[in-house]
Amino acid sequence: MANMDKDKRDLAKAETVYETGEITRTKVYKVSPKQKEGIDRLSVERLERLREEALPKIRERYEQMIRSRQQHLKNDDIGQHPVD
Repeated sequence: MANMDKDKRDLAKAETVYETGEITRTKVYKVSPKQKEGIDRLSVERLERLREEALPKIRERYEQMIRSRQQHLKNDDIGQHPVD
């Protein structure tokens, strides 16, 4: 009974309550607004760093694909047209 009263008090104190039909398996921690800003900033920095690292790799793969297609086109042109 006391546990149910505690749950009701906790729900009354909560700013937002989410009800979902699925089981949540992640731990949720309370963070202060200042901590949240720091976490958000780190997240943005991490995403920017990952993008900076990924773009050259993507460009290289794209250029390889273009070179490969051009080579295939050259090979197809050579094989399809008889030489006089």
